[in-house]
Amino acid sequence: MAISGVLDRLSSTLPTLANSEARIARWILENPRQLVDLTVKDLARITGSSQAAVIRLCKSIQVPGYQSLKVAVVADITREERPPTSRFMEIDPTTPLSRSIQSLKRNTIMAINRTLNDMRENDIDAIVQRLKQARWIVSYGIGASAIVVKDFQQKLWRLGLPVFFAEDFHVMATIVGQLTADDIFLAVSYSGETSEVLELVQLARRRKAFIAALTRFDRKNPLSRLADLPIYVYAYEASPRIGASSSLIASLTAMSALLFALANTLAEEAESKLADTLEAVRPHRVSLPETRQDTDNNPCTPPQ
Repeated sequence: MAISGVLDRLSSTLPTLANSEARIARWILENPRQLVDLTVKDLARITGSSQAAVIRLCKSIQVPGYQSLKVAVVADITREERPPTSRFMEIDPTTPLSRSIQSLKRNTIMAINRTLNDMRENDIDAIVQRLKQARWIVSYGIGASAIVVKDFQQKLWRLGLPVFFAEDFHVMATIVGQLTADDIFLAVSYSGETSEVLELVQLARRRKAFIAALTRFDRKNPLSRLADLPIYVYAYEASPRIGASSSLIASLTAMSALLFALANTLAEEAESKLADTLEAVRPHRVSLPETRQDTDNNPCTPPQ
């Protein structure tokens, strides 16, 4: 199976890599086309590291070995949408609006593609089964991640699966404090480092609940390490930034893929629930009455 987005993995894990591994990763990001002609010994020499450090880097980004790394890099650079290797600032008075829009468009499309391409069906199926069998479904996120959780909650309610979520941390702690091994806790944090999310995850672990996570690709981020099953999101964000953009869209997309998989397993039951909820809100959909086409009676028609 082809490895997707290895350059993205190198970029996203760069801040957490050991010095020798980070030096190798930076060289690859800056010189991806030259990698194909290098042996592992050559790469170690050029980067002032060791062959062991090259192999450790492969393991850090979940690539089986050096040859697989080279093949994946070649696949990345032959795609038209090769990701940028440098960060950009969102606020720059000298940058034309058209260029900013194109950067946003490119980064969002790439984030969605990388995230969906890297999702493993076995992982999605495992979470779907947990959601269907759980006594309680609980989810939590802060800031932009809370938007993802609210969208998840609203859609699962429509499928007839109640989800517990509250913005008040104390309320959430009360809920999570009652979880059991029959429950699932879905933690959402792109950084994987939000203290409130991690505290609830640790509480859920003590309660023996199954923990799924939606977070950035980095096995070393705290949330990824605490989760029983992490789903990874790939995104390109400026740092510092106004707010989450491509990571938010990619997270919503990943959650939608999970929901589609769940709905497909519920089949007729899902259709019935969706129809019921549609009827429940239909009376609150306002439609404008038909208007006469007589311009003489149209108050918007200017006088002749």
